[in-house]
Amino acid sequence: MGVINGILFNFAWAFTSGSTVLPWFISKLSSSGILIGLASTLESFGWFIPQLPVAMVTSHHHKHLPLYTKVAYLRALAFCLLTLSVFVFGAKNPGWLLLFFFVFYSIYSLGGGLSGVAFTDVVAKTIPANKRGSFFGMRMFFGGSLAALGGLIVKKILDTHDFPVNSGIIFTIASVLILFALFSFSYVKEPEPVLSKEKRHWKENFRKGVTIFKENRRFRKLFWVRVFVGSFVLGYPFYVIFARKVLGISPGTVGVFLTCEMSGYVLSNLLWGYLSNNVSNRLVILLSSFCSAVPPIILLANILTPLPMVLFYFIFFFLGCTNSGLGLGATNYLLGLATEEDRPLYIGFLHTLVGPTVFLSVIGGVILQLSSFTVLYSLVLLTASLGIYSSLSLSRLKTKS
Repeated sequence: MGVINGILFNFAWAFTSGSTVLPWFISKLSSSGILIGLASTLESFGWFIPQLPVAMVTSHHHKHLPLYTKVAYLRALAFCLLTLSVFVFGAKNPGWLLLFFFVFYSIYSLGGGLSGVAFTDVVAKTIPANKRGSFFGMRMFFGGSLAALGGLIVKKILDTHDFPVNSGIIFTIASVLILFALFSFSYVKEPEPVLSKEKRHWKENFRKGVTIFKENRRFRKLFWVRVFVGSFVLGYPFYVIFARKVLGISPGTVGVFLTCEMSGYVLSNLLWGYLSNNVSNRLVILLSSFCSAVPPIILLANILTPLPMVLFYFIFFFLGCTNSGLGLGATNYLLGLATEEDRPLYIGFLHTLVGPTVFLSVIGGVILQLSSFTVLYSLVLLTASLGIYSSLSLSRLKTKS
């Protein structure tokens, strides 16, 4: 059920991609770089920010799956209403569509964070440490393969239908996939915990989280790695804007970019899964950090001198590699680091601390409006370099992490 859940969510990602579909969709409603960056940021923001409060009030729970199931209904309803608003307001009132998009997509995204601790804790209970690379690998490989096909579907839809019908069709497909993904995980059989957990006041849990951050050096290093490598989102939604404004691409090329990104996501995942199971998650994170530096290098080189279009496709290929490797490597490293008793706190504390970095896409939009693509992607390259440096400082854990 967990693998099916991941396959469906990764397939749905093709129709809600923060690097291609959403920037294109918002650019049809507004020319604001800030709004484009915000749309790309919302899902990550919703995933990260609520996890610490949730962990503080639910860490003593013996079962976490009921929370996931309850939130699934809210998320499914929100995304269906988002899709409906495209058909109702898209052609007649784009201003209302913009408003309803941000309202419903925010609810959907925050729901992900509300259930994120529950999801990760259930995975840790049910999947042995030496199989987590395979677990996430199968989710990403098969889901990413379908998402690569989804990129071609998006291209066909954008080429054959006008806005907003094309967006409505794309979001309808995403709605169906998300519905099945959410409810498939609800059927997982969550085992009883090995250790009984005492109920602690949320303030005590918060102090415990602060103590973990202060005293666990590996946890602090992982935090900085997540911050610097994750800072690739600073320029994440604006590669497709550069291609549209500077290279003059057709709408259907957005689907090709998406297929390239999903191809990188899938093909690199074969390597990430093997390394996670058999070598170390530290190496997965390190190689992902190198991948994050490639896209800004290609774009900056394109500014200096026009390059063949095929090289621009590699930007999205390496974005997929970075997304896949950082997600798999950092999650498995964290699970190898955390104790069973305080695992929800480890998960919630790290994700909420990292959460503010998702606003870098909004900051990227501000930078782009005030300066240029050159300035923006020079900063992206700088943060990627810091990510490589911080990844080198991570130590390997005994559990191949």
